[in-house]
Amino acid sequence: MSEENSLGTLVGGELDTVSFGRDYVELRIDYSIVRALTDPSGTIDGVAWRFRDKGAADVMRRYIGRKVTDVEVTPDQRILLTFDRDAWLEISLRPEDVRRPEAAHFVPAQADGTPDIAAMWIW
Repeated sequence: MSEENSLGTLVGGELDTVSFGRDYVELRIDYSIVRALTDPSGTIDGVAWRFRDKGAADVMRRYIGRKVTDVEVTPDQRILLTFDRDAWLEISLRPEDVRRPEAAHFVPAQADGTPDIAAMWIW
């Protein structure tokens, strides 16, 4: 399965969790996990934000309950998640934004909701 097709399993799913680690952000969409190891950014409710902005964590929580309407890896090296009600979130894959060997992870969920580590994507 290609990365586009794999990420496509998120379409129609609802973002139910936004969690923060020391140096990453995890988004859980119907038990699948998208992990941003570069700083995410986006727009929601007409407000543009970047992860290092003051209050960004609160803004990111506003995505909870939104459905994914589209997802793609763009030609300019971003994972772009589009949500209902005119919201989007991006994770940069550009080399200049990556602070470690990896920029993002996608861990799809199996039918029973457990992570399918064998099908994990790493960028």
